[in-house]
Amino acid sequence: MELYVIRHGQSLANATRTHAGWAQVPLTEAGIAQARQTGRFLQSIRFDRILVSDLLRAVQTARTVFPGRVFESDPRLREISVGTLAGRSTSECQATLGKSYVQNRTAQDFTPYGGENLDQLLHRVVEFMESLQGAPSDARIAAVCHAGTAFAMLCHVLGCRPERNAADVSNCGVCVFRFSQAHWSLVKWNETGSADTRN
Repeated sequence: MELYVIRHGQSLANATRTHAGWAQVPLTEAGIAQARQTGRFLQSIRFDRILVSDLLRAVQTARTVFPGRVFESDPRLREISVGTLAGRSTSECQATLGKSYVQNRTAQDFTPYGGENLDQLLHRVVEFMESLQGAPSDARIAAVCHAGTAFAMLCHVLGCRPERNAADVSNCGVCVFRFSQAHWSLVKWNETGSADTRN
């Protein structure tokens, strides 16, 4: 079974360097264009299921990448919750919250602000991945989600936590994981099918 993980297109929060977390943030026009490009990139692949984070930016991406297709909403695919930081710019947070904010953001620990940490994100992402393990061996499943979600999947598959900056995912980047013989492996990381920059 192959799992194609697709990050959403550029959101308004991406464009303004603002924390989004679980906020219902829309795509920008650039994000919609990225999703159309990814739709062309993936159009020759037959997907048996399409699962989508219930956050607006992922839903809009799925509708654009897979026009007319029925998809399943799954809140386990949400981005990491940033709690009360949602809607605040990273520069403002750094100026007002100081060094502790920078350390927490680097560690992906938003619990001081009422959000999640990486372990909590990993827990629900692993639960999601385990729920797919009974799929037929030739199944192809798409999951439209977020950079943090894809990173958590990578951590689970590799059994370690690489540097986040070294494992970034572009808007509408595609990552492919394979489940075979009771084992997950990484097939591709951050394919875009275009020269889009990371935003």
